[in-house]
Parts: sequence; C-alpha cells; structure tokens
Amino acid sequence: MIRVLRALFDGLIGRCPRCHAGRMFERGFRMRRACPRCGLEFERSVGEITGGMGINTVATLLLITVASLVFGRDPSIPLAPLLLALAAFAIVFPIAFYRSSRGLWASFLFLTGDNAEPDQAGRMR
Repeated sequence: MIRVLRALFDGLIGRCPRCHAGRMFERGFRMRRACPRCGLEFERSVGEITGGMGINTVATLLLITVASLVFGRDPSIPLAPLLLALAAFAIVFPIAFYRSSRGLWASFLFLTGDNAEPDQAGRMR
C-alpha cells in the first residue's frame, strides 16, 4: 500500500514513480519520454496522453460539482458571481493541474506494469 501511495504522490509532484528522483517534465508542459535517471518510459505512444486528460477532466468536474452544490445552496451568495467564479475555475484549474494529471497517469501506468509490457509485435514499446 505504501508503494502505491508513494508512486501516486511522486506522479502528483512530477517525479519518477520508480526511482523517486528523476523529473517527468523538462520545462513547462513538455513531458520527457523517459526518466533521465532510471530510464522508465513515461509515455510510450502518442495515445497515452488521453489518460492524463481523463484524470484532469474528472478532477475538474468533480471539484466544480462539489463547489456548486456547497455554494449554490447558500441563498446569500449571488448566482451570477458564483457562475463566473466557477467558469473561471473551469478554465484555470485544468491548466494548473495539467502536469499533475499527466504525472498521475504515468504513475498509474507504472503501477499496473503497462510501461514494461511488450507490444503486439513482441518488442518493447
């Protein structure tokens, strides 16, 4: 259980889930193909970015839903500012959470062993 939590935490902060030292991102939003320290491939194919996007979308929608239920039920909060704040959050949060969501997905791939699985031709992807 500690291994799983450590790998997920490493992904959340952008560290390699295997060696806990290598950085997943070069700079900005550019993710490295593999860990510079241990060589773990973070994303082997182009389509694997969709997992991080899914994590980002679910987290954003979950937070917006909770915030709208909590603050929307309070009659002292005006509706227009609340909707504007939620719209701004829906734009800013996915951008701010982008690196963490991609890191979480890379950690999930590591934990499931998908990083070390051969492709259909029998070679490592």
